[in-house]
Amino acid sequence: MSLICQSVIMRNPSDPKREAILAASLVQFSRYGYRRTSMADIAKETGSSRASLYSYFENKEEIFRSLSGMLHEQSLAKAESSLKEAASGHPIASCIEEAILGRFTSFHKIVSQSAHGAEIYDENNRLCGELVVSSSARFREMLTKALSAATRAGEIDLRSAGLTAPSAAELIHLSATGLKQHAPDVETLEKRVRSFVRVFFAGLAR
Repeated sequence: MSLICQSVIMRNPSDPKREAILAASLVQFSRYGYRRTSMADIAKETGSSRASLYSYFENKEEIFRSLSGMLHEQSLAKAESSLKEAASGHPIASCIEEAILGRFTSFHKIVSQSAHGAEIYDENNRLCGELVVSSSARFREMLTKALSAATRAGEIDLRSAGLTAPSAAELIHLSATGLKQHAPDVETLEKRVRSFVRVFFAGLAR
């Protein structure tokens, strides 16, 4: 298994078999794309039988949805952890920068380093559209909460820029989503995010 696949699989010691199946599916989807990957391929990668695989998942689509859900939860947990640092006195700009990176870099790494990245991205939107929407809403809520706290603390001035915490959160989220476009690798995405956050918060400083 590649280091990328190892790094994005969330550990679940209570169900190591399910974890192994999702890890194997990520390897196969990255290697062959969603459409070419079969349940037999995933079972072989897992080192188990198809019967064992079907005892956990009904079909390939369910595996993909579960994998996507796991990655979304992991990325949101990273973002939330970064934003909580603001409550400990860390600058809001650096916390939001790390939150954006935590939210987007893991999946972007999978997509950008796979020959089937575009297909994986499209299938994620097709099969997991509701999950993408709900995860995005949760991320905006996290941003809104952090921005509201920074405003109350006098760290930033949203009103002078004609913004509220929700509108600023939406702007940050939309901008971050756009920064992913045509970024050939994670390093490029990271540079874009850091530049964007620096410029954005320069206009909000008190």
